[in-house]
Amino acid sequence: MIKPVCSAVPTNLITGFLGAGKTTLIQQLLAQKPSHERWAVLVNEFGQIGIDQALMGTSQDIYIKEVAGGCICCANALPMHIALSQLLAKAKPQRVLIEPTGLGHPKQILETLSESHWQTTLALQATLCVIDARQYQDPRVQTHESFLAQAEVADILVFSKNEVLDDAQRASVLDFARQLPPPERQTVFISQGQLDANYLAMPKRPSRQVKRSLLHSLPTALPPVGLVNQDSIEAPYHYHQRALETEVGGWVFPASWQFNHNALLDVLFALTTLRIKGVMHTQEGWLAINLTPLDASLNSTHEAYDSRLEIISEQPIDWSTLERELLNTRLMT
Repeated sequence: MIKPVCSAVPTNLITGFLGAGKTTLIQQLLAQKPSHERWAVLVNEFGQIGIDQALMGTSQDIYIKEVAGGCICCANALPMHIALSQLLAKAKPQRVLIEPTGLGHPKQILETLSESHWQTTLALQATLCVIDARQYQDPRVQTHESFLAQAEVADILVFSKNEVLDDAQRASVLDFARQLPPPERQTVFISQGQLDANYLAMPKRPSRQVKRSLLHSLPTALPPVGLVNQDSIEAPYHYHQRALETEVGGWVFPASWQFNHNALLDVLFALTTLRIKGVMHTQEGWLAINLTPLDASLNSTHEAYDSRLEIISEQPIDWSTLERELLNTRLMT
């Protein structure tokens, strides 16, 4: 029998750029959870449609809660306070993992969680930053404000997808790690998201203030956080918006709607985007989709409450045309 929490809960922040492999890493860490413990995960989706809860699933001893519709590290942190308080009260976990959006700055989150009223509730341990060394080869990533901010606050730099990296890519990210402001961070290369869960218990490094631009703090830079109640979204539903110089949009479809597996993938693979993530009901079963410019992950998954698809793109998208193409793949019975 799992006992209620009586002391501060060990808590980790797991950051990383879009498509770096955060969700895969968290899934593998959850698989290593001690059988007698209950863990909780707070996920911040940049868009308004939560996907990760459907991908990770929830069980008796794993609780997932999403904060969708923006970045919990910006402007008003109230949605994070509320979501975290609800998660702690409901789950009474022995560990909390927090996954911010891949376009966010985590420094503000760490500052919020270090405030006095959280210190008796949460025990902050190592912050992990997941980096795909292949993404790092893009000069735009190397100078991206969010990417640099995520790496600077990390205690451990987790270089993912080692199975497809070459020696030059490995050397480049290790050189990047050495050039970050002190104190030195631990580095580790992983394959298939497999990281020893003992890394979570590592202590935080002594903090060092790093000055960055004020751009990310502007309230107009991001959509409001937490304005979309995931329980209140009724399918079919669509939204799109522009934020942080990206196009963001998505759909929720009724679970009873089935889509042609191959035709749906033809539509999605024809797009040029930063990320496509979803859980869709096809005639071949439920499909978990995670596409980036460097990777395509397609896996069978458990039945979901509805089908969900979310797209983040640097290029303009004709949302009306794309919706028509998606609906054309629906199987009519």
